[in-house]
Amino acid sequence: MQLALIAMCILAGGLLPAQAAMNAAVGLRTSGAMFAVGVNFFVGSAVLVFVLLLLRTPLPTTAQLQSVPWWAWAGGLCGIGVVFTTLYASPKLGATVAFAAIIAGQVGLSLLCDTFGWLNYQQQDLTPGRILGAVLLVAGVVMIRKF
Repeated sequence: MQLALIAMCILAGGLLPAQAAMNAAVGLRTSGAMFAVGVNFFVGSAVLVFVLLLLRTPLPTTAQLQSVPWWAWAGGLCGIGVVFTTLYASPKLGATVAFAAIIAGQVGLSLLCDTFGWLNYQQQDLTPGRILGAVLLVAGVVMIRKF
């Protein structure tokens, strides 16, 4: 099961440079980056609504909606920031540098979330191996940029 989830994450990560290029192409040929972000979320939302209807996913109850922590509603804002950053930065930095930096940022915040149990993540010890892995990722970003 974990191997399948890891493969799924690798596939999702591999789609990000393609998504950035697609969104950048929309932005360059239309009204700009923010319009492209809007198109991205509109198309994604339309497909998602179709899938939800197809699967006959029930609407949440009022109690379920009220049980969601206040900060969880900001997930869409994070998505806007990520999509905008990738479509704006990738053509200027190149896909490799942009996504190496994004992955370094993901790992950095992930370490904090795991270490302190932020955002409902299960707390995990900050080990020397985890720290070394994060440092190596940052070193990788520097090496990719310089060479």
